[in-house]
Amino acid sequence: MASEHRERLRLRYKPDDLFDLVADVERYPDFIPLISALRVLKSDVKDGVGVMDAEARIRFRFVRESFTTRVWFDRPRRTIEVSYLKGPFHDLANEWRFIELSDGSTLVDFWIRYRFRNPVLNALMDASRTRAIRFLVDCFRNAAAERYATVGKEEFDIEGALDMVDRFGQKA
Repeated sequence: MASEHRERLRLRYKPDDLFDLVADVERYPDFIPLISALRVLKSDVKDGVGVMDAEARIRFRFVRESFTTRVWFDRPRRTIEVSYLKGPFHDLANEWRFIELSDGSTLVDFWIRYRFRNPVLNALMDASRTRAIRFLVDCFRNAAAERYATVGKEEFDIEGALDMVDRFGQKA
């Protein structure tokens, strides 16, 4: 059975900036230590809308794997969706949504579903799933801090914003 995880957090950067950061797939090896190499196999993306196939090589302790994904970019909706094409998984999918909050900051809604073919890798990932997902999100957070100016208030009612998103979809 596939494992799923959702991470929702507020980042004090503009949603378009965060979309651009996550869409900049080719630069992942620069700020995600687990990705040792990445190459775009084909791309039909114009103005932040379209599809790309990319192959990533990951390296973590004794694990060295490559996998290929198809990535759909929808800048007007501020969503990025990823599906699995080939590699060590039975299943892999994820989605990023960048929702503008009332103070100009962003609610990042990240969802991932995965299942490795290798049961040992599956067990390792499941044992540290939350920590692994937070590590990945922190890589993006740190890259955003290096590239973009902060926006919004230090204090913000994120619980209220989450309720609004859950009830009404995009805008909070």
